[in-house]
Amino acid sequence: MADRATAFDRMMNPWAYDADGNLTAQARAQESARTQINSARAPGGGDGGGFAADPTVLATAGGNSDQIHARLNTDGRGADEATAKVATGLANWSTGRAAQAAAATWDQQVAALGATIGQITQALNTSAANYRQNESAVQHDLNP
Repeated sequence: MADRATAFDRMMNPWAYDADGNLTAQARAQESARTQINSARAPGGGDGGGFAADPTVLATAGGNSDQIHARLNTDGRGADEATAKVATGLANWSTGRAAQAAAATWDQQVAALGATIGQITQALNTSAANYRQNESAVQHDLNP
């Protein structure tokens, strides 16, 4: 977890750190879920040569992704009003036109990123539900 605490991560995820720059309890729990998803040696993975899926971890990751998606739609548009004022105030200058073009490009990129994160959220939640459903079916078949 210590390797996560980079200046870039603090800038991109300020809500994950307390006033002293340490990960909050919620961020540590999310980090644990992230580590399990990214690791082939996740608990239950045997000798590391196999694969284990924990629907709870997938659902947690889906919830985290959904939170990021919601914040992107608000935080990702935080400079819109100020940029519009610059573009309007300097409309007859190349700076104003450049600000307007930059804002349009930014909005397109935020929308594309939002769509991708939305797809990831849906995939994680669907995967968690599918693993639960399949596990239930296997348990039912093995224990008539």
